[in-house]
Amino acid sequence: MRGGKRAGAGRKKKSDHLRREPVTIRLPLWMISQLKKNGEIGYFIEELLAKKDILTVPDDYDINS
Repeated sequence: MRGGKRAGAGRKKKSDHLRREPVTIRLPLWMISQLKKNGEIGYFIEELLAKKDILTVPDDYDINS
Protein backbone atom coordinates (compact mmCIF):
# COMPACT_ATOMS: atom_id res chain seq x y z
CA MET A 1 0.00 0.00 0.00
CA ARG A 2 1.35 3.41 -0.90
CA GLY A 3 0.22 6.84 0.34
CA GLY A 4 -3.29 8.18 0.32
CA LYS A 5 -6.02 8.33 2.95
CA ARG A 6 -6.71 5.40 5.24
CA ALA A 7 -9.77 4.97 7.41
CA GLY A 8 -8.98 5.63 11.06
CA ALA A 9 -5.55 7.12 10.34
CA GLY A 10 -4.35 10.38 11.83
CA ARG A 11 -4.76 12.18 15.12
CA LYS A 12 -8.26 12.42 16.54
CA LYS A 13 -9.63 15.96 16.99
CA LYS A 14 -9.87 17.33 20.52
CA SER A 15 -13.06 18.77 21.95
CA ASP A 16 -13.41 22.52 21.54
CA HIS A 17 -12.84 23.16 25.25
CA LEU A 18 -9.51 21.27 25.12
CA ARG A 19 -8.02 23.11 22.12
CA ARG A 20 -5.00 25.29 22.78
CA GLU A 21 -5.10 28.92 21.76
CA PRO A 22 -2.20 31.38 21.75
CA VAL A 23 -2.31 34.09 24.42
CA THR A 24 0.08 37.02 24.60
CA ILE A 25 1.46 38.01 27.99
CA ARG A 26 4.22 40.39 29.01
CA LEU A 27 6.87 39.12 31.37
CA PRO A 28 10.22 40.50 32.52
CA LEU A 29 13.23 39.08 30.68
CA TRP A 30 14.59 37.38 33.81
CA MET A 31 11.32 35.39 34.11
CA ILE A 32 11.36 34.45 30.43
CA SER A 33 14.94 33.18 30.57
CA GLN A 34 14.21 31.03 33.63
CA LEU A 35 10.98 29.66 32.12
CA LYS A 36 12.78 28.72 28.87
CA LYS A 37 15.21 26.60 30.89
CA ASN A 38 12.24 24.44 31.94
CA GLY A 39 11.19 23.71 28.35
CA GLU A 40 8.47 25.31 26.28
CA ILE A 41 6.97 28.18 28.27
CA GLY A 42 3.32 27.53 27.33
CA TYR A 43 3.35 23.87 28.35
CA PHE A 44 5.26 24.65 31.54
CA ILE A 45 2.74 27.30 32.63
CA GLU A 46 -0.20 25.06 31.64
CA GLU A 47 1.16 22.18 33.70
CA LEU A 48 1.89 24.44 36.65
CA LEU A 49 -1.62 25.91 36.69
CA ALA A 50 -3.25 22.48 36.34
CA LYS A 51 -1.18 20.69 39.01
CA LYS A 52 -1.28 23.46 41.63
CA ASP A 53 -5.11 23.51 41.61
CA ILE A 54 -5.11 27.19 40.65
CA LEU A 55 -7.81 26.44 38.06
CA THR A 56 -10.57 23.83 37.89
CA VAL A 57 -9.41 21.21 35.38
CA PRO A 58 -12.07 19.39 33.26
CA ASP A 59 -12.41 15.66 33.90
CA ASP A 60 -11.39 14.80 30.32
CA TYR A 61 -8.21 16.89 30.44
CA ASP A 62 -4.92 14.95 30.46
CA ILE A 63 -2.16 17.01 32.09
CA ASN A 64 0.52 14.95 30.35
CA SER A 65 -0.79 15.42 26.79
